[in-house]
Amino acid sequence: MQDIKKVIEAWKPTRIHFGEGSINQVGDAVRRYADNALVVIGGGSVKENGVLARITELLDRASIRYQICEGVEPNPSKETVYRITYHLLAGNFACLLAVGGGSVIDASKAAGILAKVKQGELDDYFGVGMVSKKTERAMDLVAVPTTSGSGSEVTRFSVITDPVLGVKKLMIDAAIVPNEAIVDPELTYSCSKQVTLVSGLDAMTHLVEGYLNTVDDAADPETNDRALAGLSLLFEALPRIVRDPQDKTGRRNMALASLLGGTVLFYKQAGGPHLNSFSWCNVMDHGEACAVMLPYYGAYYAPVVGDRLKKVSQLLGVSDSGDVARDFAQGLLDFYRGLGFPLTLKEFENFSKELIGKAVSDAAQNKMKLEAMPRPVPLEKSESVLRTIIEGAWEGNLEKILKL
Repeated sequence: MQDIKKVIEAWKPTRIHFGEGSINQVGDAVRRYADNALVVIGGGSVKENGVLARITELLDRASIRYQICEGVEPNPSKETVYRITYHLLAGNFACLLAVGGGSVIDASKAAGILAKVKQGELDDYFGVGMVSKKTERAMDLVAVPTTSGSGSEVTRFSVITDPVLGVKKLMIDAAIVPNEAIVDPELTYSCSKQVTLVSGLDAMTHLVEGYLNTVDDAADPETNDRALAGLSLLFEALPRIVRDPQDKTGRRNMALASLLGGTVLFYKQAGGPHLNSFSWCNVMDHGEACAVMLPYYGAYYAPVVGDRLKKVSQLLGVSDSGDVARDFAQGLLDFYRGLGFPLTLKEFENFSKELIGKAVSDAAQNKMKLEAMPRPVPLEKSESVLRTIIEGAWEGNLEKILKL
């Protein structure tokens, strides 16, 4: 734990406050940037569980002028981003305080761009480094995650849904990284079993995909150690808190794992599972989409990252059979069984086989993601390769994937 503590204290892109009771620092955190803030929340759970009342009391004590902007939905839409931007500008706010899961934080990041730059459309900023062309930093943002999953409180990513096209769009830019993150495990105690599960699986996928990514290894030599430390925590903690949501040690370790996942993805990109999740945002949660695809993409990656897959399998307690692809996939699938999580795409009620074609078609438009996978998928072969992997995940069969 000492090494992880040092990582948190030394992390430069975002000032991190971690631990039970760290929410008490919210007033001081906001005041470092402004004496006013727009408080952005989701569907209202932070009202029901008392978190919002606690935060507003702390803001009052710090003499911070604030307004609540609520209603950020899962997979936040462009319209939601524009609505937050309107409230920022109309209220003349100089700081954002995002309180919620990854969707709330992502929407706040995106709104902070428009409110700071005050020109163009949101579409102008999707892609890599588009924000930095206009401003060194988006509007100051303090992030308070209430789930352990996305790691958005420390990443340079924002994922926003285009409801017309039915796809998620990604922006990657250092200019949108939150100034400060308050990660208080106590804020996650009231999460439902489903939210706990899918957000936890989201964090797991970040850690595994970041670890398997070899393209960006040189950007931060310590990333892989953080990924393995996070996975060691997560594989033990997630089953505990799914069984007992009030397990304080489990909640703390899960919050640490999620935070480490965010730092891993700061310098690295996620691969195939994340790529496909963008296409299925209307039928399943992001964490579900990423997790269900991970064993099958891992099998595809095996020829080039076998040693790394073996280390993950060891953390899962899998005996080495000599077949690293099957060991990894089986280890994850057994982990899912213990959590009561589906092993195949066809087990999801709202998922139809036609969505396989949509994911294949959408992925072909994202050359950057195809090239960023540990085992890159050539654009000209993306149709056949991706269809084989996704159909394998539909059926729960690795055989055709292993022949790629």
